[in-house]
Amino acid sequence: MSTLTVTNIKATGETTSRSATGVAAAWVNFAGAGTSINDSQNMSSLSDDATGKFTLTMSSAMGNTNYSVSQGIQELGTANQHFTVVRSDVTITSTVFGVATYSNNVYQDVTLCYASAHGDLA
Repeated sequence: MSTLTVTNIKATGETTSRSATGVAAAWVNFAGAGTSINDSQNMSSLSDDATGKFTLTMSSAMGNTNYSVSQGIQELGTANQHFTVVRSDVTITSTVFGVATYSNNVYQDVTLCYASAHGDLA
């Protein structure tokens, strides 16, 4: 396998380039009730630990544990107040982090969950 080293990238059809370090190192789109991954990049597994609690494992390790995690949800047809958090009860490692989804201040499964990790791969 060959390695291509770049500082900036620009996709075909884009007018501006961007830093290669700004691209997500890992991302996932999964069903918010169960372990069904719809699509992902650099994610090897998902565990459904309890209602609204998930642990995600990346295929390739990050360079350290100081990476950034972002997440979001899609919940259709409700007026509830939903939000997501990075779980404090899951120890963040170079390959593992946890997310949780809440609705009206209780853990709640939702329609879809999204998560991404930004940082340097090892």
